[in-house]
Amino acid sequence: MKRVLAIISVLLALASCSHDKGAMRERMDYVSQCNRADTVFTEAWLPTVDSLVRFFDRHGNANERMMAHYLQGRVHHDMGEAPIALECYQKATEVADTTRKDCDLHTLAAIYGQMADLFDLQFLPEDGMNAQLKAEHFFLKDNDTLSAIKAYELRIKPYFLMGEIDSMILIMNNARDNFLHFGDTAKAAVAIYPMISISLDRNQLDEAKHYLDIYENESNNFDENGNLIFGGHYYCDKGRYLLCEGKVDSARNYFFKAIERGVYEGGYKGLLSVYKEKQIPDSIVKYAELFAKANDSSYLHVNQERVHQVSAMYNYSRNEKVARQKEKQASDLWHFIIFMVLSVMAILFFLAYLFYRYREKLFTQLNRLKDRKDALEEIVREKEREIKLVLEHRESYIDKNILEKQTTIDSVNKELEKLKQQIATLQSKAERFQHDKLEDDFYSIGFIEEFEARFKEYGKDYKPPTTREWLRLEKVFSIHFPTYYQKITCKDEITKEHVRICMLIRMDFKERMMAIALKTDGKRIDRSKRQANRILFGEDNASTLKSNLKRFFQ
Repeated sequence: MKRVLAIISVLLALASCSHDKGAMRERMDYVSQCNRADTVFTEAWLPTVDSLVRFFDRHGNANERMMAHYLQGRVHHDMGEAPIALECYQKATEVADTTRKDCDLHTLAAIYGQMADLFDLQFLPEDGMNAQLKAEHFFLKDNDTLSAIKAYELRIKPYFLMGEIDSMILIMNNARDNFLHFGDTAKAAVAIYPMISISLDRNQLDEAKHYLDIYENESNNFDENGNLIFGGHYYCDKGRYLLCEGKVDSARNYFFKAIERGVYEGGYKGLLSVYKEKQIPDSIVKYAELFAKANDSSYLHVNQERVHQVSAMYNYSRNEKVARQKEKQASDLWHFIIFMVLSVMAILFFLAYLFYRYREKLFTQLNRLKDRKDALEEIVREKEREIKLVLEHRESYIDKNILEKQTTIDSVNKELEKLKQQIATLQSKAERFQHDKLEDDFYSIGFIEEFEARFKEYGKDYKPPTTREWLRLEKVFSIHFPTYYQKITCKDEITKEHVRICMLIRMDFKERMMAIALKTDGKRIDRSKRQANRILFGEDNASTLKSNLKRFFQ
C-alpha cells in the first residue's frame, strides 16, 4: 500500500512539474522575444522575470537558467539599476555550461556584450575590454564570424575611454578589412566612422573627406533625399568639415540638423564656431550659453570619478520595496505550501480508501480463483499418472533408440575432426602459397631492379626518386608486406624518412645507395637508422635496426 501511494505521489508531482515547465518555457520565450524586439522593460516586468529565475534555478537546464538570469538583468538594465543588472549578468555566465555541445553560446556572448556596455557607461574601460574579449571569443566559438567582428570593433569604446587613439585606429581598420572580406560594406563603413572626427581633430582634411565619402556612399544610413535614417553625429562631423573648408553657410545648416536630431552639445558648439567666423556678437553670446548648458548636462558622462560614485549607489527605496515584496512572497509561499500539504493529504486519504475497497474486491476474486486452481491441479495430477503409465511401456524402446543415435553422433564427430585437420592443412598450404605469390608479385613489379640500376652508378643524368615513386613504393609495401609496413609506420614519431629507410633495408640496399636515394649523406642515414631503432624497438643503436626488422620480413 505504501509503495502504491508513493508511486502515485511521484506521478502526480511529475505531471504537475511537466505542466508548469511547459507554461514557464512559454513565458520565458515571450519575454525573450520582447527583449529581441528592443522592448524597454519597466518595474512591471520584475515579477515575471523573478518567477522565471526561481523556477528554472530549480527545474531548468543550464541554458534555461542562463536565459532566466539574463532576462532578469535586462529588466534591471533598462530600469537604470546597473549594479543589480551586472550581478544578474554575472550569475547568468556562472550557470552556463560551456563544456556541453548544446550550450547557447550566442546568448552567452550577448550577455558579455551587455556587461561591456554597462562597464563603458560607468567609465570602467578595463572591465569593459575583458567583457568584450569574452563576447568575441564565444561568438567565434559559435561560428558567428560577423558578430565576432562586431565585438572586436567595439573594443574602440574602452580604448577611447583610456585615450588610446592609435589603438582605436588599428581596431577600426582591422574591423573594416574583416567586414569587407565577408562582403558587408555597410558595416565596414560604420566601423571606420570615428575616423572622421579623429581626422578633423588632427586637421587632416583630406582623410576626413575620404572617410565622409565612405560613410555617405556605403553605410546605407541615408534616404533618397540624402537625409540620415538614424543618428545625428554625422551632421556635426559634416558641418565641422565644411567649416574647415570655408563653407560657413552649408556648415551652419548641418549644425541645425544635428540639433534637430538631439545632438545639442555638438550642434551648439558648431554654431558657436560659425558665428565666431561671421563675427556676429549676439549669436556668439546666444550659442555660447546654449553650448555651456548642453555641456553641463553631459558633465556626468565625462567626469569619471562622479560616474563611479553614481554607479556605486543603489536605489535604497527601491531595494526596500523589493525586500518587502520578497517577505510577502515568502509568506505567501508558506501559505501555499501548507495548502498543498493539506490538499495532498486529503488526496492520499481518498486514494487509500479507494485502495482499501479495491483490495477487498481483489481478495474475493483471489479466493474464487484459488478454488478453481485446486480443481485444475487435481485434473493435472490425474493426467500425469496416465502419462507415467504410457512412458513406462515405452522406456525400453526409447533407451535402445538413444543408444543407436549416440553411436551415430560419435562416428560423425570423428569424421568432422578429420575434416577440420584437412582444412587446417589446406589453409596452411594456401597461406604459404599466397605469401610466395605476393613475394613474387612484389619482385615482379621491378622496383628493386629499377632502384639498383639507378644507384649502381652516380652520373650527371641521375634523377632521384620522385614523390610519386616513393608513394607507389609505400603502396606496394602496404599491400604485399602488410605486417612489415604496419610495424614501420605504427608510431606517431616515425617520419617519412624513417619509413623510406626501413623499406630500403627490406630491399637490401646498402647505406651508400640509401644516401643517394634520399639525397643525403652517410651520417644522416646512420642518425636516422638510430632514431628509427629507438622509436620502434627502444634501442639507441643504428647497427641493430636491420636485425630487429628481420622478425617482420615474412
